[in-house]
Amino acid sequence: MKPRRKPKPRPKTRAEFAAREKEVWDELAAAWCKLPDEALMQPGACGPEWSVKDVMNHIAAWQEAALRIIPDLMKGRKATLGHSTNTFNALRQVEDKGRPLAASKRRLNRARRELLALIAALPEARCLDPNDRVGWWVKFTTYAHYGEHIYELTEFRMRIVDG
Repeated sequence: MKPRRKPKPRPKTRAEFAAREKEVWDELAAAWCKLPDEALMQPGACGPEWSVKDVMNHIAAWQEAALRIIPDLMKGRKATLGHSTNTFNALRQVEDKGRPLAASKRRLNRARRELLALIAALPEARCLDPNDRVGWWVKFTTYAHYGEHIYELTEFRMRIVDG
């Protein structure tokens, strides 16, 4: 079982959100930034099968889903992932398996940049409200999602670096 960090209070302002997102993003990126490309494509980074590249594509896929769903929610329309979480993850992993590492990195950076731009344009109350579906998507496709993968990725990095 993965050790859990003591949860921090939910951000209450856009500035607090931006600081939390950047802090956790930086921690996530630090888990892989100094690894060689071969290691980024090696299974075992998250569970026995997922590589760091798989995690990059996984996070990007969720952010791309948020880019589709949040605008619909803001317009009062029903918006869903289209599948259960497990099915969504499995389908995306199969689709992304052949994506080159460089393309995966560009995709993740683009998805994050576009999602943060969308969030910046949202009313603060909606994107930070824990009881609003928009707020749920904001939280769980940014810092909360990054945090789900940091421990395993950090452990993987330590195994690779320490040999």
